[in-house]
Parts: sequence; C-alpha cells; structure tokens
Amino acid sequence: TMIAATVCEGGRSIVATIHGREGRASMNLWRMDADGSNLKRLTDGEDDFQPVCSPEGKWVYYYDGNVNTNQWKRVPLASGKSEPLPATGVPGAPSFPISDLSPDDAMLVTPVTMALAAGGNYKNAFGILKTNSLATPLQVTDVDRRIVFGGVKSPKFTPDGLAVVYPIGGEKSEYNLWLHPLDGKPGHQLTHFSSEQIYGFGWSPDGKKLLIGRGHIESDVVLLRDTSK
Repeated sequence: TMIAATVCEGGRSIVATIHGREGRASMNLWRMDADGSNLKRLTDGEDDFQPVCSPEGKWVYYYDGNVNTNQWKRVPLASGKSEPLPATGVPGAPSFPISDLSPDDAMLVTPVTMALAAGGNYKNAFGILKTNSLATPLQVTDVDRRIVFGGVKSPKFTPDGLAVVYPIGGEKSEYNLWLHPLDGKPGHQLTHFSSEQIYGFGWSPDGKKLLIGRGHIESDVVLLRDTSK
C-alpha cells in the first residue's frame, strides 16, 4: 500500500512510502523512475515515512518512527546506508518535521518551539542545520515575534538560499509573509494583506513567482435552552 510520495531529481524520480511490500510488515521508502519503473527499496526500518528529497538529488530525508528510534534520518537517493540527524528541536520541547531544504542542499530548516522560562510559556522560532556537518547542533535563530507556523505554513528558503520566509500574524488575525535574511541583516515584510490567513506558500520552479494560498474559516454559535424547566 502506498501511503505518500514526493517528486525528486527535478521530476526524474519519485520516492514513496510503501507499506507491506515484499511480504514485509514494515513501512519503508522506495525509489522509482517517474514512469513507475525500476522500483528499489531505500530503507529497512519498521516505520519510515515523511520523505523529503534534497533539491540536488543526493539525499532523501525521512522520519524513522520506530518506538526505539523516533528521529530524522537521511539515505542516499541512489541507495546506501541511512544516517541519523541531530535532534530537530530543543530539549524539553516538541520536535517538528523538516520544513524545507536550501537549493544547494547545504542547509535544512525546521520549526522550533522554545521555553521562555519556567511556567510553561513558549515562543516559536526556526532552526538551521548544516547538512555537510551533521555533528554541528541545530542553530536556533531569533525571529519576528509575530511568527506563526504549522503544516504547509512552516518556514521555507528563498530560491537563492540566502533567507528564510515565514508567515506572521497581525492584530486583525491577518497573515503576511516575512523575509528573514540569514546573514544577520534586518528582515522585512514581503506581503501587505489586510485580511485573510495564509494556508500555504511556495515558489515556482524558476523562482520568479510566489504562490500563496489564502482564506479564512467562518463559524456560528448556537445557543440551546432547556425549555422543560
């Protein structure tokens, strides 16, 4: 059974999460050509999922959900031995999925939640991991305090890999996009919407256009009374 799939190598191959193939009870990652041929198993864990292909096509990043492991790993797209990544979170806080890889495969970005102090207060941020130096701890970056993330709203690299973009929330619950340079220069707001929330965003293959999904949720309140009393 195929659970999920992602396109790799600029459309030349596909990596899919498949359960139960070859008589295995496990869920593993499989690589295939774009037409579905040349199927090859990449991982041999018990619960491997959430594949993310590196832009240059060398690695597939994925989550090993085995109860004794529970960590992000990567495996060569051409097949080979998997290797673990450092924790994609900070101690005492939840770990989030990898949200994007830089165009040159040199960095990955992941949302991070950090404890402000004792008492249960947290703040959102993002972390950068150098993929050519996995022994280096996740570098957590200070962000605009209005940052919001979750699912497809998570931080993403710009097409040149020099900045990270993430949504920010306004006083009227409107969302906009904020550009955060990685060289320490001041960030700036990319969009100036006065209403609606952002449900997802991404760049066109040539990096010249930015697609943004926007909308809102409407709900009603119904008051019920017990007229028998």
